[in-house]
Amino acid sequence: MNADRNRFGVLFELTEDAVAEIEMVDQIPVVRTVNPAFEEVFGYERTEIVGESLNEFIVPDHRSSEATSFDDRTADGKSNWATVSRRTDDGLREFLYRGVPYEREGQRFGLAIYTDVTDRRRRERHHEVLHRVLRHNLRNDLTQISLSTEILVEELEDATLLEHARRIGAAADDLEKLSHAAGRVRDVMGGVTDETSSVDLAGTLRDVIDRYRGNDEVVFETDVSSKLPVAGDRRLFDAIDALVENSLEHGAASDGSGDDPATIRVAARLDGEEVEVTITDEGPGIPEYARAAVFDERPISQLSHSSGLGLWLAKWLVEGFGGRLGYERRGGRTTVSVRLPRSQ
Repeated sequence: MNADRNRFGVLFELTEDAVAEIEMVDQIPVVRTVNPAFEEVFGYERTEIVGESLNEFIVPDHRSSEATSFDDRTADGKSNWATVSRRTDDGLREFLYRGVPYEREGQRFGLAIYTDVTDRRRRERHHEVLHRVLRHNLRNDLTQISLSTEILVEELEDATLLEHARRIGAAADDLEKLSHAAGRVRDVMGGVTDETSSVDLAGTLRDVIDRYRGNDEVVFETDVSSKLPVAGDRRLFDAIDALVENSLEHGAASDGSGDDPATIRVAARLDGEEVEVTITDEGPGIPEYARAAVFDERPISQLSHSSGLGLWLAKWLVEGFGGRLGYERRGGRTTVSVRLPRSQ
């Protein structure tokens, strides 16, 4: 027991998160000790705050009812988890607050752990504003460019000017696709958490393929088990769909006729404690600039196509689920693989 307490004491003292040990006395969180990180973040010496109500020192007036509800849960032996604002030596800052209750000698205690997320939350809000402004402006400007270009293509007779107008139109179309791809990445990644559950990968593959039913540009060949539970959630659909879209873009029929649909082979199998999915096409392969950074961990030198964003979306999601992406080019075929931990 003493050894356990000693190890706990080292962790308590050295962790970079601000931690206060409190005892619930008449529903009030009375401070019994704090770690050095708490002293540095909140600006109070241990001797100043021990024996006092934690709320009186760090909880803003407009958050008092929120803190009281946390205290009630601690007194009932329930944990807390929330993003909160607290007074510090540098003014109000935002924290990820975790309250861990425990009992000792018949008394209710708790650890109040504060991780400063102020800078991260500000960056998220800045990105949100920039994203909305840029997408709004892009959408409006691209609409005007496309309309004007259509008029020019209809009216121009000079072959050179007509070619320039068509190039402008093609560039506007590419930008619109890129804007949609960036919005999709933002929407999907905006729901990312640190928690994963279980999802049937076989069912997800069938749902993705069903999305392309009626598309004359692609034929699917499948070899998928009836059920393949893996670590993940509903966003696994977006990861697989992004890879299939990429295969469609870079895997057009390569028999020379240009008229036959692309063939994409999707296979999935259990491999030990992992499930492997392979998506294979007969196209020329993913361009080196897009492939190197995603699959080979090389520096990003060019990322100008929506397909590049799709690959990154798949990579971020799959790795977030504890899996990994792979790439192979052999015999005129391109195969992108996904390996995910098997779940029960």
